[in-house]
Amino acid sequence: MKLIKITIALFLIIATTSFAQREVVDKIMAVVGDEIILVSEFANQLQLVALQTQRKPRTEAEVKKFQEEVLEQMVSDRMFLLAAKEDTSLTIRDEEIEQMLEEQVSRISQNYETYDDFIKALNDEGLTLRELKKKYRLDVENQLLKQRFIQQKLYSIAVSRHEVEEFYSKFKDSIPSQPEAVKLAHILLTVKPSQHVLDSVQNRMKELRQMVLDGADFAVVATNYASEGAGSNGGDLGYLSKTDVVPEFSRAAFSLSVGDISGVIKTQFGYHVIKCEGIKNDKYKLRHILLTVTPSAEDSLAIKQLADSLIQAARSGEDFAQMAKTYSDDNDTRAQGGELGWFASSQMPPEFADAVSGWKEIDDIRGPVVSRYGLHILKLLDYQEGRTYTLEDDFDQIKELAKQDKTGQVVDKWIEELKKITYIKYYETL
Repeated sequence: MKLIKITIALFLIIATTSFAQREVVDKIMAVVGDEIILVSEFANQLQLVALQTQRKPRTEAEVKKFQEEVLEQMVSDRMFLLAAKEDTSLTIRDEEIEQMLEEQVSRISQNYETYDDFIKALNDEGLTLRELKKKYRLDVENQLLKQRFIQQKLYSIAVSRHEVEEFYSKFKDSIPSQPEAVKLAHILLTVKPSQHVLDSVQNRMKELRQMVLDGADFAVVATNYASEGAGSNGGDLGYLSKTDVVPEFSRAAFSLSVGDISGVIKTQFGYHVIKCEGIKNDKYKLRHILLTVTPSAEDSLAIKQLADSLIQAARSGEDFAQMAKTYSDDNDTRAQGGELGWFASSQMPPEFADAVSGWKEIDDIRGPVVSRYGLHILKLLDYQEGRTYTLEDDFDQIKELAKQDKTGQVVDKWIEELKKITYIKYYETL
């Protein structure tokens, strides 16, 4: 079965050693119209696709085939972009770009067993999440522009009943079955540091700041006392612009003159003291001391006790949706009473797999389930048995598959037509 395949580069992350060890020279890989594909861009895209698909070609033949597929997709993407840029009716808002960046980061991170593994993969490449997003913001904007253009062009595609029947007859043996699925709601409780812990860390940072004011070397204090990992290179952050850092840090740092030491400031990362060591145009050379804030054992115990009490209340008949609106720390689902939607049982994240295994009793409560986000209290809202699709019982689902197949054929034809009118030249051989 042939389904639509439109994938665009969004983020750079290393995925396989075979790609990481290849030296990237910034030469022109290909030219599509007035758009250039650089060798470095091509290497980045190889890494991205490997990350997204968990694909790890091993042999030379597998690597070559993978490279050819990625390059042809990049050429197609450039052709779509050229066509989209010619359509002056298309606009993309900043909020849409930010939302897509967040969604893609979340989706990619789920390819790893834990969020820490994802962050480690980034750190191995010398990147932070903020740097990653900034580096690929233009790519995301182009992605949205192309998507909107493609959606506009393909909006009118429809399939008749006869086409659906033909599709089913041809592909019924390969149409995927309806998976076993659960519809869930949750209450998320994050472990937060108590005010006592916050005050303790803040006071310690005031002591470190005073050490610097009394003559101690700033870099030495950062190296010796900053939280693990934050004191490397004496807390040196290099030259940064205002958009490179979170707002609280920016407000404090970019009001400093050379040689100034900031007060103690709090961000989502902890408590900081900042020193300005140089200014070039709109960039400041900054150094900081950072103390992260870690919840205490008492904080963790308090959240566990709250979770247990909420579970007992829910099992005793308390309104789960109202409790979610009151207690849940999930901003995306709290207003909807914690509703998460449908999930295929076989594709649940590892931490949830055991909790939902064999779960069929509607309105049952389970938990707390521990994830990197905190503690989850789960409620089963609905259950769907796994079964094979039939034309009689699942016409709408099969119609959608048939539409996707037809769309894929239209896109392939569209690409061939664009190739006929677009200048394309390959400069580097695979």
